[in-house]
Amino acid sequence: GRNARVIRGRSDLPLSRDPSVRLVPWIIGLMTFLACLMLAGSLLLADLLAQWTAELSGTVTVQVMPRDGESPESLSGRTDKLVRLLERSDGIEAARALPQAEIADLLEPWLGAEAPLEELPLPRLIDVRLDGEATPSMEALRTLLANADPSAVLDDHGVWKEQLAGLVGALEAVTALMVGLMALATVGIVVFATRSGMAAHRDVIEVLHLIGAQDSYIARQFQKHALSQGLRGGLIGLALGAATLWALGRATASLDTGMLPPVALLPGHWAVLAAIPVATALIANWTARRTVMRSLRRMV
Repeated sequence: GRNARVIRGRSDLPLSRDPSVRLVPWIIGLMTFLACLMLAGSLLLADLLAQWTAELSGTVTVQVMPRDGESPESLSGRTDKLVRLLERSDGIEAARALPQAEIADLLEPWLGAEAPLEELPLPRLIDVRLDGEATPSMEALRTLLANADPSAVLDDHGVWKEQLAGLVGALEAVTALMVGLMALATVGIVVFATRSGMAAHRDVIEVLHLIGAQDSYIARQFQKHALSQGLRGGLIGLALGAATLWALGRATASLDTGMLPPVALLPGHWAVLAAIPVATALIANWTARRTVMRSLRRMV
């Protein structure tokens, strides 16, 4: 009993001095760094999609296409007639023709601030807000517009939102796959390090068995070491990932364009990323225990 109490109170395996495991935290850190970047990108895209969907929910856009040789005044007149028609229609809460200045702001990221928009055959846009309690069908709106002005085109943003949601879903699936592969790589690294440590300290392990040490005690020593390495590696990767995301945020914030959204993670996103080192440490702890217990059964 006294020997067992002594054994439980100290560490008899100098695992931290093994040269074969010194690079393990750095390798785990690299895996964590890549996982942080992929998860951050997935979270940002999902949040951006949610914002765009919320902004476009309950709205449609009508494009009034210009006719050949039509003057701006005639195009504006047709646009105003459609606005009045839409305002009188059931299920329409409001309709507003976008001023040329707003259209110029929308096109500025692509055409630049100095583009001669007045010389381009641009359509006029009508922003239509639907009544949430009595939303009309898109087919009814298309029929109404076609009868009033065949050059009017209704865009309900549905196809665009479906395509964007599909793209984000595919990227999330790829992210999940890559993070899973990185977790498997971490498991493999811990298995290799644990087996190397057991081989290097085989004589000490046999002596511990002779003086009454249980397999669970030996496994706990490897678990503590793997837990420490996994946590250190995870914190290294998280720190590198946070620094990279901060640098990307500064770079995108300095760009004079509206085409790229700012790289700004929300507190909830940081909470998810902060959980990665904890998950890495727990995976390393569990892997080390399974590896040691299986190896010890073979040694008996």
